[in-house]
Amino acid sequence: RLKAALFTATGVSRSMVMTCNIRNEVLSYLKDYPDFAVRKFAGMIRRSVRRARNLKPFSAPARNYNFTAAVIGDSESALESAQALADAGIDVFLFGSREKPLEDVRKHPNLLAFVGSRTLGVSGSLGAFQIRVAVAGGEQQFQAGTVIVGETLRGRVPYLEGLDGTRGRDVTASLQKADAPGIPFIYPCMTSMAGLFVADPPGIAVSSRQKGDAAAAMAAAVMPRGPRQHKGFTVTVDKDRCRGCGRCLAVCPYRAITMQPNDIGGWFAVVDEALCKGCGNCISVCPSSAADSPFRDQMFLEKTLEEILVQ
Repeated sequence: RLKAALFTATGVSRSMVMTCNIRNEVLSYLKDYPDFAVRKFAGMIRRSVRRARNLKPFSAPARNYNFTAAVIGDSESALESAQALADAGIDVFLFGSREKPLEDVRKHPNLLAFVGSRTLGVSGSLGAFQIRVAVAGGEQQFQAGTVIVGETLRGRVPYLEGLDGTRGRDVTASLQKADAPGIPFIYPCMTSMAGLFVADPPGIAVSSRQKGDAAAAMAAAVMPRGPRQHKGFTVTVDKDRCRGCGRCLAVCPYRAITMQPNDIGGWFAVVDEALCKGCGNCISVCPSSAADSPFRDQMFLEKTLEEILVQ
C-alpha cells in the first residue's frame, strides 16, 4: 500500500521532487499502528503533491538552432550521408574537402552541392557551426546545425577554433579508453565535438553506405524541432575571478567553453549552458575557483528563494 501511494504521487507530480521526513511522520507508527501510518503517509503525499504543483521550473537557456546539415567530402560514405539526410527532409549543404574539390554529384531537391568548393575550416558548436569554404574564386562562410566529415580518418578530425585560419586542436573520433576518467563514451561516427560526425569511422567492418547511413541517422537525431534548451546541471565562470589560463578550455570534452576578451586586454572563459553537460572537468582544473556550478552557489540559492517567495 505504501508503494502504491508513492507511485501514484510520483505520477501526479510529474517527477517534481519534494522532500518529506517519512521516518518521523510515518515509520514510527508503522509497527504498532499500521492503518494510522498509512493514513499519515497518504496525507503527507497529498500535501507534497499540492506543494509540487505550485513549483516553478528553473529557467532553461535557449539558443536559436540552425536546421541545415553540412556534409564535407564526396566519398561514397559522405554522399550516402547527404542522400539519407536529404531523403529525410533535411536541407543539406555538400562541400568538397580541403584536398579535393567537390565534383558533380546526384541531384536532390533538399541537397545543395557546391561543385568545385573546398572546405577551409570548421568552427562553432552544435546548432551554430560555421564552415569556411573556397568557392567560385573566393571565400564564403556557411552556417549549419550539424556537420558530417566524409573523409577517411585515422581517429582525428581537423577542427578550426576561429575563422581567421588559425589551427585549433584536433577533435578525436575514438575516445573509449579503459580506466580513463573524464573521457566521454562515444559511438561509431561520433566525435568529441557535439554535432560533428564522421561518415567513415576507422575500425568498423561494414560497407561505406552503412557507415554513411549511420552518420546521417546520428546527425538527424541531434536536430531538434525548435530552439535547444538545457535543463541539467551546468557550470558558469566568474568573469572577475577568471585568469584566462585556458585550462578549462583544454579539458572540456563537449566544446562548451570559449575565451572572450576582457576589459584589460586579457581573456576570460564563457560557458555555453546549452552545450554544457555539467561534468565538472573545468571546475577541477580551475586555479582561481572561477568555474563553479550555479546550482550550488549562494547567488543561485538567493535567486531561487526570491522566485519561490516573491509572487
